[in-house]
Amino acid sequence: MKLMWKSFSLAAVIITAGGCYNYTPPPVATENDIYTARQKDASEELLVNIKVLSLPDAQKISVKNNPNYISVYHAVNAARMRYYQSLGAYFPTITSNFNGGLANNQYTGQVNTNYPTTNSLTTSTSLNANWLLFDGFIREMNVSIAKYLADNKRQLEENARRILLNSVASAYNDILLAIEQQRIARADMEFQLKNLKETQLKYQAGAVPLSDVLNFKILNNTATGSQIAAEYRYNIAVYSLSALMGIPTAKLPPYIKFPPINPDTDEHLTSVDVYLDTALNNRPDLKSFRDLVKVAQYGVYRSYGAYSPAVSAYGTLDYGTTLTRYGSGNGGINHTYYNNPGSEVGIQAEWLMFDGLKRENIVREFKAELSRAKFEAASSWISIIQEVRGAYDNYVQNIKQAKLYEKTLLLVNKQRDLVEEEYRAGNTELTRLNEAQRNVVEADTNLVQALVNVRKARAQLDASTNTNTTGSVYTDGNSSIEY
Repeated sequence: MKLMWKSFSLAAVIITAGGCYNYTPPPVATENDIYTARQKDASEELLVNIKVLSLPDAQKISVKNNPNYISVYHAVNAARMRYYQSLGAYFPTITSNFNGGLANNQYTGQVNTNYPTTNSLTTSTSLNANWLLFDGFIREMNVSIAKYLADNKRQLEENARRILLNSVASAYNDILLAIEQQRIARADMEFQLKNLKETQLKYQAGAVPLSDVLNFKILNNTATGSQIAAEYRYNIAVYSLSALMGIPTAKLPPYIKFPPINPDTDEHLTSVDVYLDTALNNRPDLKSFRDLVKVAQYGVYRSYGAYSPAVSAYGTLDYGTTLTRYGSGNGGINHTYYNNPGSEVGIQAEWLMFDGLKRENIVREFKAELSRAKFEAASSWISIIQEVRGAYDNYVQNIKQAKLYEKTLLLVNKQRDLVEEEYRAGNTELTRLNEAQRNVVEADTNLVQALVNVRKARAQLDASTNTNTTGSVYTDGNSSIEY
């Protein structure tokens, strides 16, 4: 009995270990229904050692911590396990059975019966094996299908990473833009306040009308409103970036700063054909469609297997016992005992000869699926070409815009300074100063927008060619399944 329990314990350990899947769970805070009562964990401490958050750091954190991306990673593991399952079809299946029963019979109204009662205890133990030898290569096709479906999931994971990195870049650059918009609004406020103070002194001396004082007060309020709007856009962009980084609070610590926008407007491009070739070689979504073409192709091959016979070998070992006790009317007891070992081996074949043209129509169905998959892959190919061309032209035109706005800003700043001197000397109208300052604000805004658009266009071009390798593979330190 002790040996039997040890055997059961060993089997339980093997089964448990074989089905083990370790992974880092989602943030504990996401299990709460009340935000203020949430539990905190390491996901809220990701930025504790970062003072200035760079775009590569934000992207690395998002790849490691974004729940949507991690869920796709686990989908890849599930598909890989389905591939491993398909390999099991090459092995024999072995099952064991046990039956035990007790029967009690009493005979009444019988004449000259020596044993009016019988009690029987029967047991039956068997071990059965079945091994598929040939099925028209259906197993081989199923394995190939499972393999390409697993690779399809892996490509979808890579595509999710590509999209995630581009989304992080977009949110990150929106933050930089909002910071610059706040700077422009503050500079405008300072300009209006400076002139307001000077104009108030002139008004008190009777040199200018009250309308000039009110003008600068109104424009100061307008600049203040622009700053408030920019602060709102900053907060929204921060929430977006934090969520993409998988931070449960959807906000960044107050000590986190961002680097200034790089004013570099030098072109770093080769021929668009190079980017087209790179995209067609790198894009995981195109590879995933091509995997589905392979899946459909092997589906056609599998459908042909229905025309072949299925051959399998089988074997059985069984052992049965029967103990019967007979009871007589005068109290005598007798019994019999039998044990019946047995075995059987053999080969069986099954071949479907006719099924009402069902197999033929299944073949046609899979051929239609193959045609559909090929056209979907072709559509993906054309869409990638369109996307790369658009991203390339977008980058080029934003570079040109940024260079133009850079020159324009220098001109309008010089013009504004000249007009401001003329206004103070009383040689030009207030409306001309307002116009000159408005041109400065507009040119500065256009420049920072163009610089941010350059960064976004570069990120979009990298995404369209899948050349951003930041966090190319998700790795879970506690996972027992790795690439």
